[in-house]
Amino acid sequence: MQLDDTHIRMLELLREDGRASVAALAEHLGISRSNAYARYEAMVRAGVLKGVHAEIEPATVGLGVAAMVFITLRQSQWADFRARLSSVPELEYFAVTTGEHDAMMLIRAPDVAAIHELVATRLAQWPSIKATTTVFLMDEERSDVSLRMARSERTSVEDSGERFGMTRFVRTSDERAQRVPERRGR
Repeated sequence: MQLDDTHIRMLELLREDGRASVAALAEHLGISRSNAYARYEAMVRAGVLKGVHAEIEPATVGLGVAAMVFITLRQSQWADFRARLSSVPELEYFAVTTGEHDAMMLIRAPDVAAIHELVATRLAQWPSIKATTTVFLMDEERSDVSLRMARSERTSVEDSGERFGMTRFVRTSDERAQRVPERRGR
């Protein structure tokens, strides 16, 4: 589905208030209710809108500790690993990753002991998991990615220095940075 500026503005409004009525969306967007409804339904059918959810502050419901568990798997046992994910009620987010680890789980629990029990006792029993590394989150900031970014002009990979796969940033000393010659021909 090709999203125009009105679709993007509608998505931004829904991010702010997922309970906004179609009539309210139409009024904010300066379009008819039937146009707003048709756009909304088209985005649902296309999978752009997957649902409307309540955003909950984890600590206020007793989930005060969060950790990322990086997982190294036995490669022949991906199916077993994926099948077991639904048995982890602490799981908030899962991703297959590149680099040193195969996957990452964001988990939330009431305390450090609960995360330790999950990782050291329950996950350790999974035959598909070869190793884990747990990183506790000390502070979090959530921000929605700009929907307009996808529509902007991108620079080439060569010009932007963008690399695909695992990335690592290492700051050089100011002295070393000053010795790097400028690129010519630009």
